[in-house]
Amino acid sequence: MRPGPAFVGLLLAAAAASACVPAAYNVRAARAFANEDARRAIIDDRAADLERAAWLADEVLANTPYSPGDTWIAALRLDDDEGERLRKRFEEAAPYDGEHEVPLAKLYRVKLDEALARAAAPRPAPPAFARLFDALAALAAPAALAPGAPAPAAPPPGALTPGASAESAASRLPAAWQALAEHARALAAEERDVERLSAGRPLGAPDTPEIAAAKGRAAARRRALAGAQRDVADAAATLRAASAGQEPAATIARDALRVTSFLLRMHTEALAVAPYVVKQARRVARGEPGYGATVARAEALSRVLEAQREALSACAEALSVPARTPLEDTAGFEMQESLLDQGRAISLDAVHLQLKSDVELLFFHQLASPNSSGGINDYRGRTRRLAYDVDPVFMVGGRALLTYDFEHVRNAARLNAGFKTDRLFSSGGDIAYDNSLGKLIGLNGFASDVFDIGADLVGISTSLKIARFTSGDVTELAVDPVTGRDAGAVASAPFQLLVRQVDVGFDVTKLFPDAADDLYLEELLVGFRYMDYKLPRIFYALRERDPGTGDVYVFERQSPAQSVTSRFYQGGFSLRMGNGEWPRLAPFGDLGLYGGAGPVRYAFPADPAVAGGAREVDEATMIALSGNLSVGLRLRLTSNLSRLRLLTELSYNLEAVGQGIVSSIHATRRGDETTYTVGRKIDIGGFDLFHGPRLLAVLVL
Repeated sequence: MRPGPAFVGLLLAAAAASACVPAAYNVRAARAFANEDARRAIIDDRAADLERAAWLADEVLANTPYSPGDTWIAALRLDDDEGERLRKRFEEAAPYDGEHEVPLAKLYRVKLDEALARAAAPRPAPPAFARLFDALAALAAPAALAPGAPAPAAPPPGALTPGASAESAASRLPAAWQALAEHARALAAEERDVERLSAGRPLGAPDTPEIAAAKGRAAARRRALAGAQRDVADAAATLRAASAGQEPAATIARDALRVTSFLLRMHTEALAVAPYVVKQARRVARGEPGYGATVARAEALSRVLEAQREALSACAEALSVPARTPLEDTAGFEMQESLLDQGRAISLDAVHLQLKSDVELLFFHQLASPNSSGGINDYRGRTRRLAYDVDPVFMVGGRALLTYDFEHVRNAARLNAGFKTDRLFSSGGDIAYDNSLGKLIGLNGFASDVFDIGADLVGISTSLKIARFTSGDVTELAVDPVTGRDAGAVASAPFQLLVRQVDVGFDVTKLFPDAADDLYLEELLVGFRYMDYKLPRIFYALRERDPGTGDVYVFERQSPAQSVTSRFYQGGFSLRMGNGEWPRLAPFGDLGLYGGAGPVRYAFPADPAVAGGAREVDEATMIALSGNLSVGLRLRLTSNLSRLRLLTELSYNLEAVGQGIVSSIHATRRGDETTYTVGRKIDIGGFDLFHGPRLLAVLVL
């Protein structure tokens, strides 16, 4: 079955969107190339294919002799069976070695090389045309195809005017084609000059004369490139209007359409892989500065291929009219794999079943602040503190997710309905994870899934973690007020701990995907965090030892033990550094920092000298700072080329929460300057720490 016109139209429109962003290849290109190991041999091979593709387009159109019905044109055929045969020829050989995707551009390049070899073979008679461009000019001028009529000569540069004949418009095509490539290469170099001169300058700073001149040259080059594109469009219009009802015009139209469609598909496939060649070359160049020439070469080739692709697209669409053959029925689109699969109603490659197994051990501790005056807080003078002895939570969990990749967005749609499980086995409590924003705001079922799909498409990520510790004790310890040392237990009681944490953020790497890839940023979420949990607490009131300095705070009074809920609304960021799930073994790290505040209710004795007497209850705003850090290793157990992917991640995660109340601000004026310091504050004598290892296994079908 051949692809329909809507699918080919989708392919061409996507390919035209950008030469630097993989719009055409989107999901499949990202899966195939985005997170590969940056190996020089692979980069060099693919860069050579890009260069060969641009050269082949020139060679086939401008330098290859042609006669209507030539056998070398009939050899331009590539269907799915032939494509699979060619792929097997390359994928197990160096440099691919079964671990890297063979780009489809290579397969089309190979078929074109084979066709050119046939064209170079001895002919039984002299060719009718010195090049295919001459045949196109003749097609636009039927009189030129009369027996014995010479091929039209190309007019000198600049001879084409709005009223020029169809013959002269078509004969301008070779000059316009050459100008496209020249201007595209020059534009890439001039844009690099602008980037180099602008590097390190403050944002918004006025242009220097050198930068202004470089921008002027680039703008002039863009205008020249646009002029060449208009010349190609004029030539394509004459080809669309050409009469091909008789021979040899009919054969020329069919042959030219076969060649241009084949070149068009090769360029479309080449532009799919080109951005990843540039990205991987940049990675190598960071460690090998001399490799920067390959980056520049790949960028220039992307420009040239895109300019040629636009010209080929215009000519192929125009030639489909006199050839009386829809573009989707031409040789270039006989192979349906890859790009065309995305035009189907549901692409199998975009649907995934994810099975996740999770083994986690989570500890809770409170790290007490030092009692001595060596730190910023001096707690000497207090007589009580609390110590927590909480059994860790050990949990084995699992879940199933059905995901679908929309264009440009991986795992955009997530359907959890009916088959998600968190806990398979646990002791000491349990841990639950969820990533549904819809459920958090009260939606259920399909409505929640639809809401989550919309949130994912715009880059909003949600994470909910609920940890329940069900086995623990809290002990009230006596403290020597002079030495600050523990003097024995006063009382003890069992307690449980429930921690809820919700993160909602926007992944800003979607705004600069190229830079994120260069920096090994897998994710950078900027957004909101909500936390709440309840613990027995003792509050300590502290004051500045030397008012106005803010250097050391000394103990003033303490509260009795009381149950307190910590509830925080915070803003901040979290990021993951790594190079994706495709390398066989890859380290990664997570870092997060959030700050904010929340309401708290607490009590102190009304008379500090009378412990356990009447209490003064107060409500205040608790300021909190939370941070998380984790390091880990990701191991891929299956081949890059396998649809079945098995990944494992082993990490150690640490999250700390510090909190306190500012009870007064002290202003100190020295001359014309006023310095503000915290005069009094209240805290809990330490910070809370959640930490432990986690082993995650993911099977993706």
